[in-house]
Amino acid sequence: MKRWWQHNVAAHPTLAAAGTALAGCLALTLFALGSDVILDRAPIREADAQTATWFYEHVSPPVHDLFTGATAFGSPVLWVLGFGVGIYFIIRRQWTLLAGWALAMAAGKLWNEALKAWLGRPRPAFPGWDNPASGYGFPSGHAMQATLAYGMLVYLGWRRIRPRGALLAGAALLVALIALSRLILVAHFPSDVIGGLLAGALWLLTSVAFTEALCVRATARRSPARHAVEQEVL
Repeated sequence: MKRWWQHNVAAHPTLAAAGTALAGCLALTLFALGSDVILDRAPIREADAQTATWFYEHVSPPVHDLFTGATAFGSPVLWVLGFGVGIYFIIRRQWTLLAGWALAMAAGKLWNEALKAWLGRPRPAFPGWDNPASGYGFPSGHAMQATLAYGMLVYLGWRRIRPRGALLAGAALLVALIALSRLILVAHFPSDVIGGLLAGALWLLTSVAFTEALCVRATARRSPARHAVEQEVL
């Protein structure tokens, strides 16, 4: 895939990076428009309400406590991870990777907040119980940000970490546990979590393609020896 990408964007890598970011924004805009229609359907609302009610009535305190720990890996752990990886790239002067990481994490967070404000979907609530999570529910911020963060880590470590299958499976399992935790804690409806995963996947693809395009530009500007050193880091 990388060879194909380099061949097709080598002539105009900066334009390709900008075009990728714009395409991602367009994809999320279309995602929001489609979600606004789908979420208003009665079968979706009924399924969401029934699922949230089941978790509210059946989750035991030990399970609740267990998944309270799991959900922390969607936040605040991601804040520490985000800043930590960013500082690492600054220290190593890997500006291309820093730009890709920032697009995924910072711009992804802004997109999540924008989508929530746009769709304005409330979180689950029951008589005598107010949802401890604040703000609107769709798409789930934990699910979206976890998909972006751990997905980018898989991309960044793909050439360096072995076995790759374990790397991918570990990230997928962690994202799945975080997504499930939002349901068990009744912080979101199922459609909120699914929406977060989908929105995260869209922006993850955008961020990876953006980073690859910047890598093509950087390759054209550096010496072959320096390029080989950075590829070892990747």
